[in-house]
Amino acid sequence: MADKQFAPVAGDLVMSLYKRGIFKVLAMSHGGQTTAIQLFDISKQQLLGEPLEYIPCDTLLRFKEDASHATARIVRKATED
Repeated sequence: MADKQFAPVAGDLVMSLYKRGIFKVLAMSHGGQTTAIQLFDISKQQLLGEPLEYIPCDTLLRFKEDASHATARIVRKATED
């Protein structure tokens, strides 16, 4: 399973062991065992599609954006405006 040290909170960007893409954590269950997530477009900084609910927290991994990808995204956004 995923890293036991990682406990997602609302607003975190995560990846799933069983779903493709980058997701934003929308909410946590009261017991902290499951979460609601939604697909997130990192380059446009917007949510996509419908939320997925009751996703086990131990199937989520922290999203770590590579520095070169972050730089390219920032430059691309600056040149669009």
